[in-house]
Amino acid sequence: MPRLDGKVAIITGAGGGLGREMALEFARAGAAVVCQDLDERTARASAAAVGELGGAATAWVCDVTDASAIDAMFATASERHGVPDVVVSNAGVVRTPFDGPEDATTIAQLASMSDDAWRAMLDIHATGAFHCARAMVRGLLAAERGGSLICVSSMTALNGIGPIHYAAAKSALIGFVRSIAWAGGPHGIRANAICPGMIRTPMTAGRPSDEEYIRRRTPLRRIGTPEDVAPLAVYLASDESAFVTAQTISPNGGVVAH
Repeated sequence: MPRLDGKVAIITGAGGGLGREMALEFARAGAAVVCQDLDERTARASAAAVGELGGAATAWVCDVTDASAIDAMFATASERHGVPDVVVSNAGVVRTPFDGPEDATTIAQLASMSDDAWRAMLDIHATGAFHCARAMVRGLLAAERGGSLICVSSMTALNGIGPIHYAAAKSALIGFVRSIAWAGGPHGIRANAICPGMIRTPMTAGRPSDEEYIRRRTPLRRIGTPEDVAPLAVYLASDESAFVTAQTISPNGGVVAH
């Protein structure tokens, strides 16, 4: 039997890079998958790719900061596939439209950061995850079922190296899943965070100096790929991880956070 047979998964940011690979890996494992993205073209492409594997898929286009759109996504998913019992909160950005030109690792970034840039980064990551988790929990409690929330954080949350508002937003996800794990455990609701190191995706493309720096300090001497992370998400969604909750797992090639 496939590892996720009978499960319904919602993956945000499923349009490209890591999100698309997770959608494909979930489909291979037997789950019905809702591919959410802000970009209609990529959301539909990911859902079509899942369909080509023979999986059940729905494309959903919305902004994760829009609570009503997220609630509508969960309602549609329930009608088409059944109550979603897995959520992978993966939608995210490294820069917002309000960011300035300052280097991401300098204190000048904080000195010049606008309120809009700060709010946008927190909204996309933390508020987006909140909207999805709330909708998932409402459905699970009503159905008296357990489930799994997986928030994609970042190694930046562990070592602080990166854009300051990005580090804050990704760190918030770690505390968020731990609190949900504590409160949701008696109801069979698990929550974990994945903190990838640098993964080669369209979002990280065009940064060869970063890649070379990270490669030198990575014991495995390479940059990660979406295929290095997606199986971990499947494991955390599956019953194989039934005793795993409140954890922060960092697939990063052996880099020690400091």
